[in-house]
Amino acid sequence: MPSVVEPPKQHVDPSVLAECAGVVDVPHRFIPYDEAGRLWAEDRRRFGDCRRGKRAAIRTIKALTK
Repeated sequence: MPSVVEPPKQHVDPSVLAECAGVVDVPHRFIPYDEAGRLWAEDRRRFGDCRRGKRAAIRTIKALTK
């Protein structure tokens, strides 16, 4: 009688499914133009770009590992 071998379970590194960093805290004071630009760029990098790419990756990984 042939034995049935289960395929190995797929492993996904938990860091791949980790959430993106939060938004940048803006200080409650006058912010010079150059600092505002730097804070805005950091916020977009953390929140915008990361979320768009990561959301698609997480959905794909979850669909493939069901």
